[in-house]
Amino acid sequence: MKRQATGLIQVFIALGICSCASLTKHPETDMKSGYYDFRPTPHAPFLDIYAKLNKDTVTIVLPDKSQKKLGANEVLRKKGFDFDLLIVPFKYRGSTSSLPSQLTTDFNGNVFFGYRIDRYESRFTETPMGLERSLRHHAITVGGFGGFGTTFISPWTTNNQTTDEYSGFIFTRGVSAMVGVRNLTVGIGVGWDYLADRDKNIWIYQNKPWLGLMLSLNLN
Repeated sequence: MKRQATGLIQVFIALGICSCASLTKHPETDMKSGYYDFRPTPHAPFLDIYAKLNKDTVTIVLPDKSQKKLGANEVLRKKGFDFDLLIVPFKYRGSTSSLPSQLTTDFNGNVFFGYRIDRYESRFTETPMGLERSLRHHAITVGGFGGFGTTFISPWTTNNQTTDEYSGFIFTRGVSAMVGVRNLTVGIGVGWDYLADRDKNIWIYQNKPWLGLMLSLNLN
């Protein structure tokens, strides 16, 4: 029960932080003035442009130096490196000779570094006050992560080669693919844990792959 509570606390903390960030920031303010790829129509090639974010509009400076306002269904795309804080609230570990498959919720904290593509699509909505513009934001990021955490060590996780029960200290590494909406990024990853204490040679999950749910807060 304590292990499950720890995992749920991690989820609530991550979602709380991300929700606060989303409530204080519109998708428009997530976007900053700068260089973007611009696609005027669904099947047109992307152009390298400069976008200036104003209070109510986005001004596009085209390659020929002419300017226009971002119109309906037009897309801006930005590519770059991504740095996040990341937790893994749930890890699925495969079965072993002594234990069936396990879903663990031990504490962990990681940093993520990868490559990210952000996509902003302009939308207009008819209201009693006229047309209102919004930017629909989505992102995809792929990369690697590393960090540390704890894991439950017991006779069952060591093939009965120890009689102790305690929380062991682990180092974690892995790769993940995630999707982002505003500041919240969610995805899946594959990782490996390394127990860093005396029982590292008898722990049944030492450097064995696991599949996990990823939650992160974009720091860029």
